[in-house]
Amino acid sequence: MSNAVAPLTGPAPGARPARRPAPLLWLRDGPDEVQSLAAGLDLVRQVAREDASEAWLCMIGNGTAHYLSTYAGGDLLAELYAGGNEVYGVVAPAGRVRTSEDTSEDTSAVVDGCWRFGSGADRAAFMAMGCEPVAGRRTTVVLERARLRVEHVWQGPGLLATGSHTLRADGVRVRPEAVLDMSAVPAGRPWGIYADAQLFLANMPGVAIGLAERLLEVLGAGLAPGSAWFAAYAEAHTRVVLARRGLTGLLQSLDGLARAGRLGPFAPALRAEYHAVLSAAYHVCLDAVVALAEACDSRDAQLRGWLSEARVDALTMRPHAAMRPSGTLLTAVPAPQGARG
Repeated sequence: MSNAVAPLTGPAPGARPARRPAPLLWLRDGPDEVQSLAAGLDLVRQVAREDASEAWLCMIGNGTAHYLSTYAGGDLLAELYAGGNEVYGVVAPAGRVRTSEDTSEDTSAVVDGCWRFGSGADRAAFMAMGCEPVAGRRTTVVLERARLRVEHVWQGPGLLATGSHTLRADGVRVRPEAVLDMSAVPAGRPWGIYADAQLFLANMPGVAIGLAERLLEVLGAGLAPGSAWFAAYAEAHTRVVLARRGLTGLLQSLDGLARAGRLGPFAPALRAEYHAVLSAAYHVCLDAVVALAEACDSRDAQLRGWLSEARVDALTMRPHAAMRPSGTLLTAVPAPQGARG
């Protein structure tokens, strides 16, 4: 089927592009173009067309900036993002905050914990780490990355450049302002700020969408209608377009509510619908990546290497717990051993 492959343009498939500048982030008084969920999705999607690992970090970095902008004080935000610092977070409540017994320093709490999949660990200046509720209130702590140690190195199978290592804190002291109460949205928040914790996930499907779109662009429909390859390509193209448009429409409606000051915490029905749309877009596009990679039988070694990498990245992303569907969207192809969960 090598004659079905369109000529390649731009960076060679499989070639790791030069490290991109730190992505635009949603911060208080930040640039207008990233103060929306739909814009964040597009940003991640465009990065994924060049590099899935970089897009994953863009997604984590932007999601972290969204919720820090909601709950962190202005002085802390200025410190975190000074000088182009990269800041990433782990929302899983795997840490524990306890009262410090040492009053000799300006700290009132000590943090212990072990967080899996600390994406961005190799690049971060600070990490925002989820902790068990304190007095029933959802809590996150912001720690200097240097004060967290790597317990297990992320070795695969895919997205290796994300540095998604297991991170541990053992008795790390934190200042009071770095312990964030995330149980209620503060009054006077800027428009577009996340009013519901699940909005952190809004641009996660952008990684899958962008990766699928890049494969569709590089491979091309090629053969005439009626061929096996054309049918595989056409089905993947249709599914990816529908997934992207459906998710974008939902996020645009939420952006409209936020601009009107009407976006509050989700009612249960809206939360279920929101997660279903995100999960469907995510898995439909990852399935398209796997289908395209397996249907293409080009003899071009460089192309085959790139398709193999894309397939492994897709299978690595597929079982992520945050995008686990409530129905039966996960289909026959198993994830490789060691995939993120």
